[in-house]
Amino acid sequence: MELGSYLIQIRNERGFSQRDLAEQCGVSPAEISRLESGKRQKPSPTMLRAIADSMVISYPYLLQLAGYLEAPEEGEANPEPEAVFRDERTGRIVDISSGAREMVETDAAWANVAFRVSRELNERDRRKLTRLAMEYLRDEEESDPS
Repeated sequence: MELGSYLIQIRNERGFSQRDLAEQCGVSPAEISRLESGKRQKPSPTMLRAIADSMVISYPYLLQLAGYLEAPEEGEANPEPEAVFRDERTGRIVDISSGAREMVETDAAWANVAFRVSRELNERDRRKLTRLAMEYLRDEEESDPS
């Protein structure tokens, strides 16, 4: 199903007009119209969250329909991520559980350290480590000839 047709279906089931939905989401009715007609192909995750909350529908499913998350393979469970984040390097939207799984598969020791840092260090120390890691990554990107 396409995002626009899904939104029309759900909005009609809920008895919302485009104006009602727009007001609840803090956008213009024209923006809702563009989404539903397919003229607006990839709305922001923030807008999708507002729509999901307003119509009490699955945020991850909206992310899938908008192309931010891949649909599960047939027979595979559909993950319901609690949260998503934007990968600063690639710009992709990643659900937390997939990101954590990839991190563990890539380097379980580092994933354990990151987990412990997030739970055991105070905010000031976490910020210091984050700055240090980001500086290192920037230096690596600048020195990488590819």
